[in-house]
Amino acid sequence: MKLKSAMVLVAMGATTCSVPAAAQERLFVDITEGVTTALTIGVPDTPSGVLLDLAEGADAGTALAAILRSDLGTSPFFRVVPDQSGTGSDDQALLRQFLAGGTQALVIGRASLTSDGALVYDCAFYDVFSGLVEVARQFRVSAKEWRRAAHKCADLVVGHATGYPGHFDTRFALVATRTGEPAPAMRVVAVDVDGANPVELTDQSELVMMPRFSPDNRSVLFVAYSDDMPALVLSDLATGRRTQLQFPAGLPSAARFSPDGQRVVLALSRDGNTDIFEYELATGRAVQLTNTYGIDTSPAYSPDGTAIVFESDRSGQQQLYVMRRDGSDQRRISFGAPHASPAWSPDGKLIAFASSTTSGSQIGVMAADGSRPRMLSEGPHDEGPTWAASGRAIAYQRSQAGGGAPTLHVAELSGRVQFSVPLLFSAAEPDWSEVRP
Repeated sequence: MKLKSAMVLVAMGATTCSVPAAAQERLFVDITEGVTTALTIGVPDTPSGVLLDLAEGADAGTALAAILRSDLGTSPFFRVVPDQSGTGSDDQALLRQFLAGGTQALVIGRASLTSDGALVYDCAFYDVFSGLVEVARQFRVSAKEWRRAAHKCADLVVGHATGYPGHFDTRFALVATRTGEPAPAMRVVAVDVDGANPVELTDQSELVMMPRFSPDNRSVLFVAYSDDMPALVLSDLATGRRTQLQFPAGLPSAARFSPDGQRVVLALSRDGNTDIFEYELATGRAVQLTNTYGIDTSPAYSPDGTAIVFESDRSGQQQLYVMRRDGSDQRRISFGAPHASPAWSPDGKLIAFASSTTSGSQIGVMAADGSRPRMLSEGPHDEGPTWAASGRAIAYQRSQAGGGAPTLHVAELSGRVQFSVPLLFSAAEPDWSEVRP
C-alpha cells in the first residue's frame, strides 16, 4: 500500500533556530508497501522548576518529557532514542548534542505556570540536521490535567510528521473490577490512553456493561442492571447526571452512538429473539431494523452514518453483515470461521472484528466489503475491538486461556507494535474516545 507517493511529508514551519530558512530536505516518515521507515527522535528532559503535587513533587518539564517519550515509543513511525541532553539547556545546545548522536528529529517542551495556576507547555518539533522548527504550538491545560499537555504535544508531532491524526489525548471507557473484588463488584471507569487518571463513573451497586463514549466526549452510554431490571443509561461526564433512555420492552445491549450523536443503534432481545433497533435521542422514537430468526447484535455505524455493520447467527454461526441505515439491503460480508464484534474504522475503509477458532479468538481487520481479511493479534482470547481516532490502532480486551481478569491491549494497524495498557484493575469491553477538545 502506498501512501502519498510512498512518503508522508511534513510542512516546514516558519520558526528557525539561528539557521537561515534555506531550502532543506524535509523530514518524512517513509511508508512504502506497508513498511515504515521510522524517524529517530529524541525528547530531552527540560527541567522547568515547576513542581507537580499531583506527580509526587516531580518537575513538570521532566515528567512531561517522560510521557512524550512513552507516547511516541508506541508508534511505529518513530524510534525514540535515549536522552542525550547532558548539561545543555537551551535549544541550540540540545540540537548540537542530539545531532552528534545522529538523531533526525527532536521534540523540546518547556513547561511553566500561569498566575491563575494553569500549566502552559510550549511544544516544538525540530529537524535536527537543519535546525529548523517543523511545527510549534503552545498548550494550556489545568494543573490537574497536566499529563494532557504531553499527550497533545505527541499528537501534534505525529500529525505533522505522518499526515495521520494523533490519538494520545484520548481516553478509554471500560468495565473494571479491582483485584480481590467479587465479579459483580464492577463499575464503568474512564481512563487516559496510557492508563493514568482513572475516574469511576458508577459505583459497585449495579451490574454495568458495554460503555460507549458519545462523539463529543461529553457522555458515556452503558447498560445498567439495578434490582435485576436492565436500563440503558446516558451519563454526563462533567456533572455525573444520568438519564435513562426509554425503549420498547426487552433487554438492551451493544448500544453505539451515530457519528452525529443524534441517534443510538442497539440490540434488543425480546420474545426469544434479538434484533437491531435505532433510537432517536431527541424524540424517543425507536425503529426496528432487522427482523430475522436468530440473534442480530453488535451494530456499529459507518463513519458517514449511512450504513450499519452487525453480527448475526442467521446462517447458523456468527458472521458479519452490512445494511443501510434504514435496515434495507442486508448482505453478508464475512465467511469461514465465526466473526463477531465489528467496528468501522474512522476513514470507513476497514472493519475490525473478533474471529473465533478452536484455540480461542483473535482481532483482525478486513476491507469494508469483507475482502482482504488479516489478523492483528494472537490471542489466546481477544475480543471487543475499538478504533483509535487516528485509525492507526485498535484496542481490545484480552483474556488468558486459564481464566483470570481481562486486560487492555493495543495493536497498531500494521501489527508491528502491540502492548498492554498498565492498569490497576481488570479491563473488559473497552471503548476508545475521540480526541478530547
